[in-house]
Amino acid sequence: MRVVFVTHNRLGLACLEELVSAGADVEAVFTRPERDDISDQIDLAGFAERESVELHRVDSLNDVSTRERIASYDPEVLFVIGWSTLVDQAVIEIPSVAALGMHPAPLPRGRGRAPIAWSLIKGLEETALSFFHLAPEADAGDLVGQEPIPIERDDDASSLYRRVVDAGRRLIRRHYPAFEEGSVPRTPQDESRATWWPKREPKDGLVDWTCEPNAIYDWIRGQTHPYPGAYTYLDDQRVTLWSANPPTGGPRFVVPGEIVSFDEPVLEIGAWEGTVELTRIGVSGREVPASALVTEYEYDVGQAFEAASDGGW
Repeated sequence: MRVVFVTHNRLGLACLEELVSAGADVEAVFTRPERDDISDQIDLAGFAERESVELHRVDSLNDVSTRERIASYDPEVLFVIGWSTLVDQAVIEIPSVAALGMHPAPLPRGRGRAPIAWSLIKGLEETALSFFHLAPEADAGDLVGQEPIPIERDDDASSLYRRVVDAGRRLIRRHYPAFEEGSVPRTPQDESRATWWPKREPKDGLVDWTCEPNAIYDWIRGQTHPYPGAYTYLDDQRVTLWSANPPTGGPRFVVPGEIVSFDEPVLEIGAWEGTVELTRIGVSGREVPASALVTEYEYDVGQAFEAASDGGW
């Protein structure tokens, strides 16, 4: 089948590789110019050169010139996977068979933005990668299929992202052969069960140390690499929190935000009736063991991170 593919991330690249392996005729790939505000952006030039596929860098799919260029390839299937803006109905109508997308949430639950981060921040034990027909409304189209993805307690955004990528490969392998035979499933979503997850921005990562330890742990792991990271302040020094140990202790008499102890690489910080064990942090552009805040940067046990009036909850 003639395919045009739109993406700027690793999930999209993985699906592209599976389509090529399945024999799809990938006519062109559309991606974005390099942008600092896209956390998971990758360069697709290597894939395009290796597979002799035309590569176009565009800011929008909805302008007339881009629509006309997509249409010039006469695609049977248009994939838009890993693209953070909606596409117009005029784009959706270009392919002769289907316009398809993927979203790492168990649709109809979790329409919207930042699904990997929210799944971890909210402490979910399972999510899914949903494969669906594009619609003008975000993530609202009929489902082609879903791949359940368990979330382990020690998962973070990076490890969950890898599972999402693997799930994308499985969905392409499972469903694309039927596309070649003219069968593209459509199961309408149950609108009564639809929920919306809001957009997240880097400023939303501020830690509220008055939350209980498990909530802070989820906050940290949901925003680590490839995302900008949870953060806090100590004497006006911004500290990014890249990783922490899953909380295991019982109630403690501690001050929220206070440095309680350190034992390389761990820095133990007070929270609501317990503590959080930080393991990796970022300071002044460096990623270091959390204990370095005391051993290298000369902060002391007893000092406290600033309280947050609103940690984004």
